[in-house]
Amino acid sequence: MSRIPNLVYADEDGNIYPHEHLKMSVRSGTYDMLPYDTELIKLPPSSRLYFLPLTTAVAYDENKSTMVDFEEGLAVSVFLPPGYLRLFLPSYKKKTDYTMPLFAYTAVGELDGDLVVPAIKVDDDSHWRPSLYDFSDNFEKKVDEFLSKVNKNNRLYEQIKTCALKYHCTAAKNIFYPRWECPIPTSPSCNASCVGCISLQTDGCVSSQDRLNFIPTASEIAEVALTHYEIAKDPIISFGQGCEGDPILQTDVIVEAVKIIKRAVPNLTVNFNSNCSIPENIDKLINAGVDSFRVSTISFIEDTYNAYYRPRKYTLDDVKKSMEYIRDAGRYLQLNLLTCPGLNDRNSEADELINVVKEYKVNLIQTRNLNIDANLLFSKLAVKSDEIYGIKNMLKRIKKESPTTLFGYFNRMKKDFNKDRMLPDLRTKRYVSEDPRKNI
Repeated sequence: MSRIPNLVYADEDGNIYPHEHLKMSVRSGTYDMLPYDTELIKLPPSSRLYFLPLTTAVAYDENKSTMVDFEEGLAVSVFLPPGYLRLFLPSYKKKTDYTMPLFAYTAVGELDGDLVVPAIKVDDDSHWRPSLYDFSDNFEKKVDEFLSKVNKNNRLYEQIKTCALKYHCTAAKNIFYPRWECPIPTSPSCNASCVGCISLQTDGCVSSQDRLNFIPTASEIAEVALTHYEIAKDPIISFGQGCEGDPILQTDVIVEAVKIIKRAVPNLTVNFNSNCSIPENIDKLINAGVDSFRVSTISFIEDTYNAYYRPRKYTLDDVKKSMEYIRDAGRYLQLNLLTCPGLNDRNSEADELINVVKEYKVNLIQTRNLNIDANLLFSKLAVKSDEIYGIKNMLKRIKKESPTTLFGYFNRMKKDFNKDRMLPDLRTKRYVSEDPRKNI
C-alpha cells in the first residue's frame, strides 16, 4: 500500500514544519495530485530548502478526501543538487500575481521523520558534488592567486572570475582549482529569446546573471583552453555557458580557436553547447575538430519549441539538420533536454522526442531541471491536451525504444563517451526509511 508523506510548509519567517495530518500534494503541469512512495527518495545531500513568498500551500486532507488550501502555511520547495531530476513540482496557489525567480522548483514532504522529494538520480559524476566546491568568500584568494600567474590582458579571465565569485558557477570555479570542465563564454548575442533565459529577460523575471558584453579573440580563447589543459586534472573545454547568448553566432572565432587548440593538443575534449540553429556553422565546427555537441531543446514539436525559444531567423528543421550533420560525422550527439513535469512527459511530446532520438542516433540525453516559474511557462506554451504519464515513465519508454541512448546530467571526456553509469535506476522501488522500524 502506498504511503503519502505529510505536507511540509513554512511560516512567514522561513521556519519549515511538517503538518500533523495534512498530506503532501505535488503538481504536474497545472494539475495537483498525490505522489506514490515509489517516486520518492530521501532529500539528497546539498539540497537547498526554500519557501515561496506570497503563496498558500496546497495539501490533501484524508478526512475530506480532497485537496485543500492550507492558508496558515507558505509552500516550500527544494533546489536539487546536480545529477538529480525532479519528477514533480510543488503544489501551491499564489496570493498575488507575480513571477517567481528562475529556480528549479521541486516538491518536498515528510515521511517517517525524513524529508522526501519526488526525484531520481540521473548521473553520479563525482566531479560535480557541491561539497567539492568552495562557495565562501575565501575562494577569492584562490582566484587572485591563479590570476597573478596568467595573462592579465586576457578578458576571458575577468569574465570567468565574475562567474566564479558572483554567480558561484561551479564550472567557472574549476578553472581556478584547476581541474575538469573549463567553460569558455564567447557570445554576447543570441538568435532566440527563450522564456526561461537566465542572462537576458523580457518576461518579468529577473535574469540570474548579466550577459557577456564582448567577443573574445581566438587567441584569448586558445590561451585559456591550453593553459587549462597544461595544469588541470581531466580537462574538458566547453563552449556555450549561462552567462552568454548562443555561441553559434560566434562560429568563425570559435573555429579559429579550436583549430589552434587541436593543433597543439589533438586529444583534448572540446564540447559545444548550443541551440545548433545554423547547420552550415555546425559543419564548420565539425571540420575544425569539435568532439561533442549538446543540442538545447525543450521539445521537438514545432509549436512548443517556437513558443519557448521564440527563434529569430531559424526553424526547428534547421536544428534537426544540424543534428543530421553531427550524426553523419560520427561526433558525440547529446540533447540538453530542458525538463518540466507536465510538459516533456505528455504523450505527444514523448512520441516526437523518441522519434528524433532514434532517427538521429542521439548518444546521450542530459535531462536538466528547467529553472522557471511553471505558471509563466505554461501560460506561454500551447501544449496539446493529452495524457501525462510522468517523467519516470517517460525515461522508461525512451530506454525501451532506444536502448543504446544513455542518460546523464554532465558533459563527458572522450574516454567516457560510451560509459554506462547505469543511471537512472528505473526499477520500481518503494521509499524505505533508514530506521527499519518505520517500514513495518
